[in-house]
Amino acid sequence: MTIDYIKLSPTGNITILVRTPVPRKHHVEIATVLLHRVGGEQVGYIERPIGTDARLQMMGGEFCGNATMSLGAVLARDRGRSEPTNFVVEVSGCTSPVPCTVHPDGPDWVGTVCMPLPRRVDSVALDTDGGPLRVPLVEMPGISHLILPLGLGASQLRRRLPEWNERLKADALGALTWNEAASTIDPLVYVPSTGTIMREHGCGSGSAAVGSWLSERGMTDIRADIRQPGGVITVDARRAGPNLASLAITGRVTVLEEGQVEL
Repeated sequence: MTIDYIKLSPTGNITILVRTPVPRKHHVEIATVLLHRVGGEQVGYIERPIGTDARLQMMGGEFCGNATMSLGAVLARDRGRSEPTNFVVEVSGCTSPVPCTVHPDGPDWVGTVCMPLPRRVDSVALDTDGGPLRVPLVEMPGISHLILPLGLGASQLRRRLPEWNERLKADALGALTWNEAASTIDPLVYVPSTGTIMREHGCGSGSAAVGSWLSERGMTDIRADIRQPGGVITVDARRAGPNLASLAITGRVTVLEEGQVEL
């Protein structure tokens, strides 16, 4: 079987999008091969849409803002668009279509994704090596994020994430080490269905989660540049009275390569 793929870098979060139609029962095993041979942090499958511009199914059925942005860049490039273009796409983990606007910027693409609103912004008590710790929890469609203080350490987080998710039951669970003074996150994402824990160089949903939490904490609109290992993702959280009304992320997408893998 020949797999056609395109490899992109949305803010350093190396994403492989598969163009070849693949039955979902084979998504995890093919993603494992692609991550090993092609190199990346996540794999998504472009599928036939129903009433939208495209459909994206992530390797573990989770939702990913960066992969959505990458799909928008692929659509704009394939259609030869040279000005801002609006798309609406279906994405795994999200029950509503996701709007995305993409425009070219030199050899790259700049994309804005209208993110699904959080189901809940709350806090949760976690067992850590240093004892119980209460941290913010942002539950989003398809993925939940823990916003963690500095100092827990990557090895502890890798060990604890599956344990924490036994209780939280998230489709995917992010651990965002947050440095408020520097406005930085260092994301780890656990996907139970694939058994993977990946350090992501950029996390779109994690950036949106931080923006949501900051907006809820201050009960105010937020526009913030969230720095992460791969660069900057800008998050916009807007309120209507006491409620969060809209949430969007903006980042840069670079097309790295296109190719085929024989399985």
